[in-house]
Amino acid sequence: MHDLQTFSNIEEENLPFALSMLGIGRETEKYSVFFGIRNVNEDYFTSPCTSLFTNSSCGIFPTLSAETPLANYPVASVGFDGKIRWNRWQFQLSVYNGTGYKQLTGKENVFRFCPKSDGILGMTSLNYEYNGSNYFMGFALRSGMLEHHENGNQRPETETAEKECARIIWAYAEQRLSSHCSLLLQYSLRTGTPTGCRRYAGAGIVVQCGKTQGGIVLNRADFVNEKEWAAELTWKIPCLKRGYLQPALHLIRNDVSKGLAGLIRFGYRIA
Repeated sequence: MHDLQTFSNIEEENLPFALSMLGIGRETEKYSVFFGIRNVNEDYFTSPCTSLFTNSSCGIFPTLSAETPLANYPVASVGFDGKIRWNRWQFQLSVYNGTGYKQLTGKENVFRFCPKSDGILGMTSLNYEYNGSNYFMGFALRSGMLEHHENGNQRPETETAEKECARIIWAYAEQRLSSHCSLLLQYSLRTGTPTGCRRYAGAGIVVQCGKTQGGIVLNRADFVNEKEWAAELTWKIPCLKRGYLQPALHLIRNDVSKGLAGLIRFGYRIA
Protein backbone atom coordinates (compact mmCIF):
# COMPACT_ATOMS: atom_id res chain seq x y z
CA MET A 1 0.00 0.00 0.00
CA HIS A 2 0.97 3.61 -0.45
CA ASP A 3 1.09 4.09 3.33
CA LEU A 4 3.16 7.03 4.51
CA GLN A 5 3.39 6.16 8.21
CA THR A 6 4.19 2.43 7.77
CA PHE A 7 1.39 0.36 9.28
CA SER A 8 3.77 -2.12 10.93
CA ASN A 9 6.58 -0.84 13.14
CA ILE A 10 8.65 -3.97 12.48
CA GLU A 11 8.54 -3.66 8.69
CA GLU A 12 12.22 -3.83 7.85
CA GLU A 13 14.72 -6.00 6.01
CA ASN A 14 16.10 -9.06 7.80
CA LEU A 15 18.96 -7.95 10.06
CA PRO A 16 19.40 -10.73 12.63
CA PHE A 17 22.77 -9.42 13.84
CA ALA A 18 22.14 -5.66 13.79
CA LEU A 19 23.72 -4.07 16.85
CA SER A 20 21.08 -2.25 18.90
CA MET A 21 22.88 -1.28 22.11
CA LEU A 22 26.44 -1.67 23.36
CA GLY A 23 28.25 0.57 25.80
CA ILE A 24 28.92 1.45 29.41
CA GLY A 25 26.56 3.03 31.89
CA ARG A 26 25.65 3.58 35.50
CA GLU A 27 22.20 3.64 37.07
CA THR A 28 20.93 4.61 40.51
CA GLU A 29 17.52 5.53 41.90
CA LYS A 30 18.16 9.21 41.14
CA TYR A 31 19.96 9.16 37.79
CA SER A 32 21.37 7.04 34.98
CA VAL A 33 24.00 7.69 32.31
CA PHE A 34 25.01 5.68 29.25
CA PHE A 35 27.59 6.09 26.50
CA GLY A 36 28.05 3.84 23.49
CA ILE A 37 25.98 2.41 20.64
CA ARG A 38 22.30 3.19 21.09
CA ASN A 39 19.06 3.97 19.25
CA VAL A 40 16.31 6.43 20.11
CA ASN A 41 13.75 3.65 20.68
CA GLU A 42 15.56 2.70 23.88
CA ASP A 43 14.76 6.11 25.34
CA TYR A 44 11.67 7.67 23.75
CA PHE A 45 8.06 6.74 22.81
CA THR A 46 8.13 3.46 24.76
CA SER A 47 5.42 4.21 27.31
CA PRO A 48 2.73 1.61 28.21
CA CYS A 49 -0.01 2.79 25.82
CA THR A 50 2.12 3.62 22.78
CA SER A 51 3.95 0.29 23.08
CA LEU A 52 0.73 -1.66 22.53
CA PHE A 53 0.08 -0.46 18.97
CA THR A 54 1.86 -1.79 15.88
CA ASN A 55 1.57 1.39 13.77
CA SER A 56 5.07 2.87 13.48
CA SER A 57 3.84 6.36 14.40
CA CYS A 58 3.15 5.15 17.94
CA GLY A 59 6.75 3.89 18.15
CA ILE A 60 8.25 7.19 16.99
CA PHE A 61 6.33 10.17 15.63
CA PRO A 62 6.72 10.70 11.84
CA THR A 63 7.75 14.32 12.44
CA LEU A 64 11.00 12.75 13.66
CA SER A 65 11.34 9.62 11.55
CA ALA A 66 10.18 10.86 8.11
CA GLU A 67 13.15 11.96 6.02
CA THR A 68 15.48 12.12 9.01
CA PRO A 69 18.07 9.28 8.92
CA LEU A 70 18.32 9.11 12.70
CA ALA A 71 19.20 6.05 14.79
CA ASN A 72 15.73 4.52 14.59
CA TYR A 73 15.69 0.74 15.14
CA PRO A 74 17.06 -1.40 13.53
CA VAL A 75 19.82 1.13 12.85
CA ALA A 76 21.87 2.64 15.68
CA SER A 77 24.65 5.15 16.25
CA VAL A 78 27.13 6.40 18.81
CA GLY A 79 25.29 8.32 21.49
CA PHE A 80 24.98 9.53 25.04
CA ASP A 81 21.89 9.35 27.23
CA GLY A 82 21.33 10.77 30.68
CA LYS A 83 18.31 10.72 32.98
CA ILE A 84 17.61 12.52 36.26
CA ARG A 85 14.66 11.43 38.40
CA TRP A 86 13.02 13.17 41.33
CA ASN A 87 9.69 12.20 42.85
CA ARG A 88 7.29 11.78 39.91
CA TRP A 89 9.40 13.76 37.43
CA GLN A 90 12.08 12.63 34.99
CA PHE A 91 14.33 14.79 32.84
CA GLN A 92 16.18 13.18 29.95
CA LEU A 93 18.90 14.43 27.59
CA SER A 94 20.35 12.47 24.66
CA VAL A 95 22.88 13.21 21.91
CA TYR A 96 23.42 10.91 18.94
CA ASN A 97 25.36 10.84 15.70
CA GLY A 98 22.91 12.41 13.25
CA THR A 99 22.75 9.34 10.99
CA GLY A 100 22.09 5.78 12.09
CA TYR A 101 23.82 2.73 10.61
CA LYS A 102 23.41 -1.06 10.68
CA GLN A 103 26.81 -2.45 9.66
CA LEU A 104 29.59 -3.58 11.98
CA THR A 105 32.39 -2.80 9.51
CA GLY A 106 33.00 -0.54 6.55
CA LYS A 107 32.19 3.12 6.05
CA GLU A 108 28.59 2.78 7.23
CA ASN A 109 29.32 1.13 10.57
CA VAL A 110 27.53 1.85 13.85
CA PHE A 111 30.77 3.04 15.50
CA ARG A 112 31.04 5.97 13.10
CA PHE A 113 30.84 9.46 14.63
CA CYS A 114 31.09 12.18 11.97
CA PRO A 115 28.97 15.25 12.83
CA LYS A 116 30.39 17.15 9.84
CA SER A 117 28.93 14.76 7.26
CA ASP A 118 26.28 12.87 9.25
CA GLY A 119 24.94 15.76 11.31
CA ILE A 120 24.11 15.53 14.98
CA LEU A 121 20.85 14.85 16.82
CA GLY A 122 19.96 16.20 20.24
CA MET A 123 16.81 15.18 22.10
CA THR A 124 15.40 16.11 25.47
CA SER A 125 12.17 15.37 27.31
CA LEU A 126 10.42 16.12 30.57
CA ASN A 127 8.13 13.38 31.86
CA TYR A 128 5.64 13.22 34.72
CA GLU A 129 3.85 10.23 36.23
CA TYR A 130 0.93 10.33 38.65
CA ASN A 131 -1.53 7.67 39.74
CA GLY A 132 -1.05 5.51 36.65
CA SER A 133 -1.13 8.46 34.21
CA ASN A 134 1.93 9.48 32.18
CA TYR A 135 2.72 12.83 30.54
CA PHE A 136 5.58 13.53 28.12
CA MET A 137 6.90 16.70 26.49
CA GLY A 138 10.02 16.74 24.34
CA PHE A 139 12.14 18.64 21.86
CA ALA A 140 14.58 17.45 19.20
CA LEU A 141 17.10 19.36 17.11
CA ARG A 142 18.91 17.77 14.19
CA SER A 143 21.43 19.49 11.94
CA GLY A 144 22.69 17.88 8.75
CA MET A 145 21.47 16.60 5.41
CA LEU A 146 18.10 14.89 5.16
CA GLU A 147 17.32 11.69 3.30
CA HIS A 148 14.48 10.80 0.93
CA HIS A 149 10.88 11.40 1.94
CA GLU A 150 9.09 8.30 3.23
CA ASN A 151 6.76 8.33 0.24
CA GLY A 152 9.68 7.90 -2.16
CA ASN A 153 9.99 11.44 -3.51
CA GLN A 154 13.64 12.29 -3.94
CA ARG A 155 14.92 15.78 -3.29
CA PRO A 156 16.37 17.75 -6.22
CA GLU A 157 20.08 17.24 -6.82
CA THR A 158 20.70 20.95 -6.29
CA GLU A 159 19.53 20.59 -2.67
CA THR A 160 21.34 17.41 -1.66
CA ALA A 161 24.51 19.21 -0.58
CA GLU A 162 22.66 21.71 1.58
CA LYS A 163 22.49 21.15 5.29
CA GLU A 164 19.32 21.95 7.15
CA CYS A 165 18.23 22.16 10.74
CA ALA A 166 15.07 20.34 11.78
CA ARG A 167 13.30 21.30 15.00
CA ILE A 168 10.67 18.96 16.39
CA ILE A 169 8.49 19.37 19.46
CA TRP A 170 6.12 16.73 20.78
CA ALA A 171 3.78 16.09 23.65
CA TYR A 172 1.59 13.17 24.56
CA ALA A 173 -0.44 12.04 27.51
CA GLU A 174 -1.68 8.70 28.77
CA GLN A 175 -4.53 9.68 31.05
CA ARG A 176 -5.87 6.93 33.27
CA LEU A 177 -9.67 6.96 33.20
CA SER A 178 -10.14 3.93 35.43
CA SER A 179 -8.19 0.95 36.66
CA HIS A 180 -8.86 -0.79 33.30
CA CYS A 181 -8.95 2.08 30.79
CA SER A 182 -6.55 4.83 29.62
CA LEU A 183 -6.90 7.68 27.13
CA LEU A 184 -4.01 8.38 24.73
CA LEU A 185 -3.46 11.86 23.20
CA GLN A 186 -0.51 12.78 20.93
CA TYR A 187 0.73 15.85 19.06
CA SER A 188 3.96 16.82 17.32
CA LEU A 189 5.13 19.72 15.16
CA ARG A 190 8.19 19.98 12.90
CA THR A 191 9.75 23.24 11.68
CA GLY A 192 12.96 24.27 9.97
CA THR A 193 12.78 22.06 6.86
CA PRO A 194 10.59 22.33 3.74
CA THR A 195 10.10 18.55 3.45
CA GLY A 196 8.93 15.62 5.52
CA CYS A 197 6.07 15.39 8.01
CA ARG A 198 5.13 18.81 9.40
CA ARG A 199 2.39 17.86 11.88
CA TYR A 200 1.15 14.73 13.58
CA ALA A 201 -1.77 14.16 15.95
CA GLY A 202 -3.36 11.06 17.40
CA ALA A 203 -5.90 9.87 19.95
CA GLY A 204 -6.83 6.47 21.25
CA ILE A 205 -8.17 4.26 24.02
CA VAL A 206 -6.40 1.32 25.70
CA VAL A 207 -8.46 -1.21 27.68
CA GLN A 208 -7.35 -3.98 30.03
CA CYS A 209 -9.73 -6.96 30.30
CA GLY A 210 -8.35 -9.53 32.69
CA LYS A 211 -5.04 -10.73 31.26
CA THR A 212 -5.79 -9.37 27.79
CA GLN A 213 -5.19 -5.84 26.53
CA GLY A 214 -6.52 -4.05 23.48
CA GLY A 215 -7.02 -0.63 22.02
CA ILE A 216 -7.93 1.60 19.13
CA VAL A 217 -6.00 4.63 17.89
CA LEU A 218 -6.72 7.20 15.16
CA ASN A 219 -4.04 9.53 13.86
CA ARG A 220 -3.34 12.05 11.14
CA ALA A 221 0.02 12.96 9.60
CA ASP A 222 0.44 16.08 7.46
CA PHE A 223 3.29 15.74 4.97
CA VAL A 224 4.35 18.55 2.67
CA ASN A 225 2.52 17.15 -0.37
CA GLU A 226 0.12 14.64 1.17
CA LYS A 227 -2.01 13.99 4.24
CA GLU A 228 -2.83 10.63 5.74
CA TRP A 229 -5.41 9.31 8.17
CA ALA A 230 -4.75 5.95 9.83
CA ALA A 231 -6.72 3.89 12.33
CA GLU A 232 -5.66 0.74 14.17
CA LEU A 233 -7.64 -1.78 16.18
CA THR A 234 -5.53 -4.34 18.03
CA TRP A 235 -5.79 -6.87 20.84
CA LYS A 236 -3.06 -8.67 22.78
CA ILE A 237 -3.94 -12.19 23.98
CA PRO A 238 -1.61 -14.13 26.33
CA CYS A 239 -0.73 -17.71 25.42
CA LEU A 240 1.86 -20.38 26.33
CA LYS A 241 2.48 -18.83 29.78
CA ARG A 242 5.05 -16.27 28.56
CA GLY A 243 3.85 -15.67 25.02
CA TYR A 244 1.12 -13.66 23.32
CA LEU A 245 -0.77 -13.37 20.06
CA GLN A 246 -1.65 -9.91 18.80
CA PRO A 247 -3.88 -9.43 15.74
CA ALA A 248 -4.16 -5.88 14.37
CA LEU A 249 -6.35 -4.27 11.73
CA HIS A 250 -5.31 -1.04 9.98
CA LEU A 251 -7.43 1.33 7.92
CA ILE A 252 -5.30 3.79 5.93
CA ARG A 253 -6.43 6.69 3.76
CA ASN A 254 -4.35 9.40 2.08
CA ASP A 255 -4.43 11.61 -1.00
CA VAL A 256 -3.35 8.77 -3.28
CA SER A 257 -5.15 5.68 -2.05
CA LYS A 258 -7.02 3.97 0.74
CA GLY A 259 -6.79 0.42 1.98
CA LEU A 260 -7.16 -2.13 4.73
CA ALA A 261 -4.31 -4.19 6.16
CA GLY A 262 -4.28 -6.94 8.74
CA LEU A 263 -1.40 -8.54 10.57
CA ILE A 264 -0.85 -10.87 13.48
CA ARG A 265 2.14 -10.81 15.79
CA PHE A 266 3.46 -13.56 18.02
CA GLY A 267 5.81 -12.75 20.88
CA TYR A 268 7.47 -14.83 23.56
CA ARG A 269 9.40 -13.69 26.62
CA ILE A 270 12.33 -16.03 27.34
CA ALA A 271 12.97 -14.82 30.90
